[in-house]
Amino acid sequence: MRNTKVIGLFLIVMCHFSTAWASGPLIIKYLPADEKEEKEALSVIKQSELNELVVELSNSYFPFNETATIQYGGDEGPMYDPEIRTIHIPYTFYLQTLDYFTKNDYQKKFDKDPQYGALDTLLHTILHEVGHAFVHDQAIPILGKEEDAVDNFATLIMINYLENGADSAISAADMFAFESEDRPDYYDFGEYIDEHSFDLQRYFSTLCLVYGNDPETHKNLLDEVENDYLSDRKEFCEYEYQNLSNNWSRYLKEE
Repeated sequence: MRNTKVIGLFLIVMCHFSTAWASGPLIIKYLPADEKEEKEALSVIKQSELNELVVELSNSYFPFNETATIQYGGDEGPMYDPEIRTIHIPYTFYLQTLDYFTKNDYQKKFDKDPQYGALDTLLHTILHEVGHAFVHDQAIPILGKEEDAVDNFATLIMINYLENGADSAISAADMFAFESEDRPDYYDFGEYIDEHSFDLQRYFSTLCLVYGNDPETHKNLLDEVENDYLSDRKEFCEYEYQNLSNNWSRYLKEE
């Protein structure tokens, strides 16, 4: 949806953390991958070292009191199951995301490899589900939709604690836009009562936080907003970023 050019470097190369595995209460499990494409997805996910990054982030900024597991494979998810404290991420999620970035010609439009866009989206999704687990672990009160709250959690962690994380958050936002464009012009009744906001709302909410963090760098990021609302929206996004950052910082550990 955006007409601005995003030039992103691969997040894992640019992060502050080492790629060494960090032990702690957030652990990673991989179920066997049977199909060829799923085996390829498993290989890409492991080589990306996204999970080591998430564990490092958790140890540094949002440590858990009790063990939680990120489990890849199977048919469920992405989702967090609080009864067994497990985040489920099927290999097919990465494959479907990669397909979206590829068929939308991400390389040509935004000068970014579709695989990087898919991995950025996977990182945002993992952090989103980890956000659910962290809310559960810390008994954080959520006044409103928890899905929106952990969307904000994932985006703020990327923006505030990862070098080049803003560009990666923009990639994740683009995935919401792709999914919105790939649906009918109407919503089913069940979607109005769903716990998630609509994909297009999640797209603009993510961009709003990215813009609010650094309006000068991302001054054209909200240009899709109609001119009648653009000025007010930019002002709101600066407030929203600061407000949500301050609120989440109450529950994060600063190094």
